[in-house]
Amino acid sequence: MEEEKIFDKIITLGLRFRQYRKAIGLSQLDIHKKTGVALSTISLFENGKGHGLSLSHFYLLLESLELHLEPGKLIPEAHKSNLAVLWEKQNRKRKR
Repeated sequence: MEEEKIFDKIITLGLRFRQYRKAIGLSQLDIHKKTGVALSTISLFENGKGHGLSLSHFYLLLESLELHLEPGKLIPEAHKSNLAVLWEKQNRKRKR
């Protein structure tokens, strides 16, 4: 995947995070207080400049919106890989 396309997806991810945060009535300060992630980091992420956001900060941000179990709500063009489809099929068979 081209680096440019990855950055586009990160930008979209940050924008969706901001939209979701606002929709549930939280401010950036609320997120900061819940996570300890710096306000500047949250702002950069939401404004498409968070390309260096650490995985731990990303997880904390997802957790602050209670999306850590459903990150697909924010991930642009989320699709299932062949491996994920195979995993689901195997799990369905085990549950029967």
